[in-house]
Amino acid sequence: MTIDAQALRVYAAEISRERVTRTRGRLRSLSPRELRTVEEAAEAVGQAVACCLLETAASNASLAAVLADLYPVGNGTARG
Repeated sequence: MTIDAQALRVYAAEISRERVTRTRGRLRSLSPRELRTVEEAAEAVGQAVACCLLETAASNASLAAVLADLYPVGNGTARG
């Protein structure tokens, strides 16, 4: 089975946005520019984690199987 890498990346982005949204109260003292920097950093971390998972899955059959179960290529439109 193949991993839908794009779906994993999208999910990572969603988690990053959700976590920043949940901490908005603690971030309210930041300037708009600083807040944008935090948002960009959170997005970059999420994408780095997704990339690391995909790279590790390339050499780890167990992880690849789990990711393929969670993020299967569905209708042929996924970029994996």
